[in-house]
Amino acid sequence: MPSKKEFTSASRYTPDKQKKKFVTATPALSGVLLLLVGVNYLSLSVQALAKAESFYFISTLAIFATYVLAFVLLRRGLALEKIYNDSKYAKAPKYPLKTIAGSLLALSTVYSASFGEYSLFPALMLGLSVLLGWYLYYGFDPREDKIDGYETSKSAERIMKLLIQAREDIDAIKKNATELEGGDIQDAINTTALAFEKMVKHIEEEPDDYDRARKYLVSYLGEVRQMCETFVKLDKRGKSESMKTSFLETLHVSIENLDTQYEKLLDEDMVSLDIKLSVMKKRLQNEE
Repeated sequence: MPSKKEFTSASRYTPDKQKKKFVTATPALSGVLLLLVGVNYLSLSVQALAKAESFYFISTLAIFATYVLAFVLLRRGLALEKIYNDSKYAKAPKYPLKTIAGSLLALSTVYSASFGEYSLFPALMLGLSVLLGWYLYYGFDPREDKIDGYETSKSAERIMKLLIQAREDIDAIKKNATELEGGDIQDAINTTALAFEKMVKHIEEEPDDYDRARKYLVSYLGEVRQMCETFVKLDKRGKSESMKTSFLETLHVSIENLDTQYEKLLDEDMVSLDIKLSVMKKRLQNEE
């Protein structure tokens, strides 16, 4: 069973913690039109300042700031949505950033129209039309967690946190391998990373096997990462020669143990399925 510490330290899964994914998922040009429209209000604020019209200066400057904020929130919301859509299991983004951005834009439209030639009702209609157009073009943020196969949202949160950390450790191990100049050790490090990766993918497909694989992905994976990082540091200093044989043997033992554990997970799934099939057959026979 998961430790008490693991329960208390589990934070809500937020894809924006995955910095590399977030940078990759951020759209290149989406929302730029908001800035172009906002620049018009910036020019109006400059004109109002030149005429010493403080109310219009503050109002137009505030509207410009709203457009900039909507632009930032939209792009962040789109990135989080892409990460969410690309993930098999994910918690919905914590804050509905796209929805907030659209609402801000609608409110700024109402405010802009209200101190122009529009009365309150037409200004409200304009705001609603902006919000509707926003929804039809960008949509609102996903609000449902993708946790099919997990017992509860809390268990999903805990397992996802483990998988995120595991993938970070695996990426670090792979990076360490690239810093070595080929050879058996580099191959062994890459093979070890692939062995851990297979286990991570298995947990993503079969969350019920989390408890059986947890010790390998929590403690062993972290220890292997530290060993690889230490070895690479020694190698860069030219002091790894005496440790190569021992380090290589340790990696080979790790690979064998991981492969054995992975096969056990598959075998236990087969046994579990066989038991379920047997129970179902007996139930069907009893009903005849």
